[in-house]
Formats: sequence, structure tokens, C-alpha cells
Amino acid sequence: MCGICGYVGVHRPELLEPMALAMRHRGPDDMGTWQDSAARVGLAQRRLSIIDLSPAGHQPMSNADGTVWITYNGEIYNFAEHRERLAGTGHAFRGRSDTEVIVHLYEELGIDMLRELNGIFALAIWDARSRQLLLARDHAGIKPLYYWQKGDALYFASEIKALLRIPEIPRRLNHEALSDYLTYLWVPGEITMLEGIQKIEPGCYLAWKHGRVEHKRWFDLSYEPDDSIAEVEWIEQVHDTFLAATRRQMVSDVPLGAFLSGGADSSSIVACMRKSFPDRQINCYTVKSDPADMARDQFEDDYPYAKRVAEHLGVTLKDIELRHDVIGLLPKMVYHLDEPDADPAVFPSYLISRLAREDGTTVLLSGTGGDEMFFGYRSHVALRQLERIAWLPRGLVSPVLSAATGVAQALMGAQKAIPRRLRKFTAAYQAAGVERFIRLSDWSSDAVREGLMATSVGGRNGASAMQRYHDDFRGRGELNRRSHMLIQSFLAAHNFLYTDKSGMAASIEVRVPFMDVELMRLCARIPERYKLKGGVTKHVLKAAMERYLPREILHRRKTGFGAPLRKWVAEDLRDEIGDLLGPERLKQRGLFRPEAVERILAQNDASTADHAYLIYALITLELWMQTFIDKPGIETTWTTSHSKSTN
Repeated sequence: MCGICGYVGVHRPELLEPMALAMRHRGPDDMGTWQDSAARVGLAQRRLSIIDLSPAGHQPMSNADGTVWITYNGEIYNFAEHRERLAGTGHAFRGRSDTEVIVHLYEELGIDMLRELNGIFALAIWDARSRQLLLARDHAGIKPLYYWQKGDALYFASEIKALLRIPEIPRRLNHEALSDYLTYLWVPGEITMLEGIQKIEPGCYLAWKHGRVEHKRWFDLSYEPDDSIAEVEWIEQVHDTFLAATRRQMVSDVPLGAFLSGGADSSSIVACMRKSFPDRQINCYTVKSDPADMARDQFEDDYPYAKRVAEHLGVTLKDIELRHDVIGLLPKMVYHLDEPDADPAVFPSYLISRLAREDGTTVLLSGTGGDEMFFGYRSHVALRQLERIAWLPRGLVSPVLSAATGVAQALMGAQKAIPRRLRKFTAAYQAAGVERFIRLSDWSSDAVREGLMATSVGGRNGASAMQRYHDDFRGRGELNRRSHMLIQSFLAAHNFLYTDKSGMAASIEVRVPFMDVELMRLCARIPERYKLKGGVTKHVLKAAMERYLPREILHRRKTGFGAPLRKWVAEDLRDEIGDLLGPERLKQRGLFRPEAVERILAQNDASTADHAYLIYALITLELWMQTFIDKPGIETTWTTSHSKSTN
């Protein structure tokens, strides 16, 4: 795992080292640069050594005659098979790295070699023969890749803070992205919150040649359920494919462990690790939370479940406590995330990664992606329920849902789980097409956002990106379409963003077996009724794993990987909210109406509305602007009591 950066169409070798050094946390083991002044191209990398720890793995790396150069971030899990085949056709290898295999595959297949890769990656390849630079991101967007273009010149990097080492980049807020951020808590699509800086989208590549840029999709997943195969056979295919995927992702020349929350996804991965290597020492890591704090946000403390799984499988479990003062890490997390992201799951993700690194582990397997592949979210269940009541008269159902939502909120308070879910379900019922999918992901409302904005920001980029993902879906089934959209947006722009960035903040590589290409293709063929069976989410996965794990683990109530955010907003962040969202600061920024922010804060305090995540999004955005607009990607510090956090 590494940090990559570079440029083309301009000769600026003095930028390579500062850009790479901005990402030293991504690669503490080595740094390399290469540039060709005549071709006007330069590449750089920070290296976290995982496979082939020798100097033969140094990057940027070239082919034998120096006509192809690569800088690459990621891991290719099927590189050994490709290496064996390539060696058999006369390719000579100098080392054992997967990077060198990519170079030889490119020599043989050109851009089409992307379709041969099963792994996680963001890469840049300079082809001196065609004078073309290729930027590509893996099939699901697991590894990040940003770029900025000015005239003929193109700059790229794994992190935005590296691009901000380019002095002329304007650090301006992208107003197009603002409404999206307040809707989803992150920014979908190719744009970012910084004007002009864009993302390569998942499964896509960018080819630069003579100053012109071409964008293309190289990976497509077609959802064509096969009804000719019996349920029991699907269960066995899921078992065999998932076991092979997990074993494939355990290839490493450095210590490897796993996240373990005690939920079905992480527990299934650890079970497959144990099955693959019955006698190996396997280290797992988790967080321990105060049950009273977590209960306020309707989260369970995962630790008892994680402990139960560790004992059952005979693995070592190490934990770190999620204390109330962990919020003191927020400026650090904002700095490492690069993009504003208002999900507190980044805190346990970072703490576990830091614990693992201090314990000597460099690679962690994560359960991210299991809910998308096997229909694990409440939104999948909601869509199924919406399908079932579609035949009822709309004029009857809509008032009933609205009334039920009002009663639940009056009896329980706006911040409880049942009223929250009823509000989303009702909004989704009243929408259609892509808007239905958006309502299931909305953390505020159009009315609240419109009242909040100091000026009109025009159309929503996120709506157009979501429409594109909605329309690009290939295959059958609205639940499959939901998963496709989640993979393209929620995973790529949010879950993978914070998973990668929080792991790399601690110099940890995170791998995600659920997003193995072969497993994804298998899941796309499984009929929807086996992924969501009755009220059982991820049915076919759970049935496949029952041979390894207790039913109380596989079928425990769905809980998020999060933190007690509502408690933080109500108690621990009072000083920070007053500082970051005070009237004078809001007037200076000119983005939000101070009176609207004051109203949102008062409603949340009175529990007449559930604005906790919106409030957290606002303070996160202010910290992000202090870090990436007021300063060129330099970590901000608290000016309040949390500046002395012990975490």
C-alpha cells in the first residue's frame, strides 16, 4: 500500500518530493521519484512494503527497456498466476512484487490488462511509446485517486493534500457539492468539495495524450440472476468462493490480522482465515465502548460479541477503548480524510488501525462491502416492503404512514430509531425512481437544507451522479440496483474513503474480501430472494457460514460500526459547536444563515428534531475549510478543551 503522485504535460520535477512527502504516512518505508524532462512527465511514490520487501520492489518501476513506467498503490491478489504465465511466455522478472507483474501485463495487453486484475489499486502508467499517461482505479473504488487539470497539464495524487503542494491550485469551495454533502454526509460522483479537483470513479480510467483527456469505464458488473440453480447449491458456491477470496487476500510478507466487531461480516472473514490456516496465530482487533453511551444512539457494544467469536475460533483479540475524549481526534481525522465526511465510524476505524500498527501488524482484513453484496442494509428491507405495498391505493397509504410517523415521534421523540426509520420510509414511499433511492440515504431534508443555505447553490451534482448510477445499472432487480448504486456511491465515496484514509493514517493496509472480483460476479448471479429471504438479510452468506459460527453471531441485530454521536453533540462537543458554528464565524463564511443554524441547534436540544448528524456535518465542514481552504492541507488544532485529548 502506498501513496502515488505525479504530473504530465508540464515539467515540474521540484514538485514531486513535496507532493510525496505530504503522504509519508501512506508509505513510511521508502520514497522514489522519476521524471523525463523531454516527455514532460514525472512520477513519485511513498511505499508501504507488503510484498517483496527488497529494493526490487522500489517504485516508480519500469520495464526492461524503460519505455513503460508505473507508480502504483494497492495489491493484486492474482499476481502469482499472471507471473507464472508471463514467465512461461518469455517475460523476465527482477523481483517478486505484484507491481512488476502489472508492468509486464501492460506490455502484453495495454489498457485491457485492467480486466485481468483481481485486487485493489490506483495506478499511473506512462507509456513512452505512445506518449500516453494512464490513470486507473480498481473495480469498486477501494483505493483513492484524485486529479487536477490546467490546460495541457494534468496532476494526480492519492490524496488531495498532495495536490495542494501545487501553489497555483485555487483553494475554493465547490458549491456544487455542498447540498450533496449535507444530504449524504459525503460527496458522491466525480467531484470533490474543492473546486477543480476531481476523482477517478470506481472501475474507470483516464487516459492523457497530447493534452487531451479521455474517460472510460473498464469494469461493468451485470446482475443476471440464475434461477436454474437451487438454494443449497448457491450456499455452497458462496462458501467456496468466499473462502477462496479470503485465502487469496491473506498473501503478505508482513504480519496480517483482521478487524473483528462480532458482526456477521467480520466474523465470517475471521472464520475463513481460521479455516484456511488452522494452526496460524491470527490477531484480531476491536473497540470496547461504554454500553450506556452507545445505547443513546441505538448501537450495541460490539466487544462481547467479538470476544465470543475470538474464543470460538481460537484467535487472539486485542481491544482499545472508545472513550469520550476520542472526539479530540476530529481535526486529525479531517486532515487525513481529505474530503469532508461526517460519519463518526472513522474514529473506531482509526483507533483499531493504530492499535494494530503498534502491535506490529501491517495488513488488516475488513468486512466492508458485505452489506452491499448480500443485501444487509435496512434500505434493502425497506425496498422489499415498498414493492409489496405498491398495489395499495397511494391516497390511503401515504396518510397512514405520515400519521404513524407523527405518533411515533410524539411518543418516543424525534431522535429514536423507530421515528427516524419511519420518516425515511415515508419519504421513500412518496418518491419514485432515483429519488426513492436518494430518500433512503438522506440525513436531513430538502426543506432544512434550503432554509440553511445563505445563497442558492443551483442543482445537485449528487442527484445527477445518482441518476447516472441508477441508469447505468445492468441486469434485473430493484434490490440489485440498490446494491449497484451503493457500491458506486456509498462505498466508493464514503466507506472506502474513510477505511482507506483512517488505515493509512496509521500506515495500515486494509483489504476487503467481500469486494473480491470473483465473489462480486457470483453475487450478481444469485437470485434476490436468496440474499434477502423473508426478513433475513444476507441469508445465503449466513447459511454458508453456519458451519463455522454460532447462530447468535450470524443473526444478531444489525448495528452500525459507529460511535455515540448524539451524546457527543449533546454533551462533549458543546464548546466546539459554539466556537465553530457561532454567528460571527457563520457570517464570515457566508454559507449558512446563522438564525437557521441556531434553530437547528435548538430543535436538536429539545429533541423535537433529529439534527445530530447535520450538526456534526456542519462542524466537520468548518474544520475541513480551516484545513484545506484557509490552509493548503495542513492539520488544524482545536482551540477548545479537546485540544488536550489523551487519545
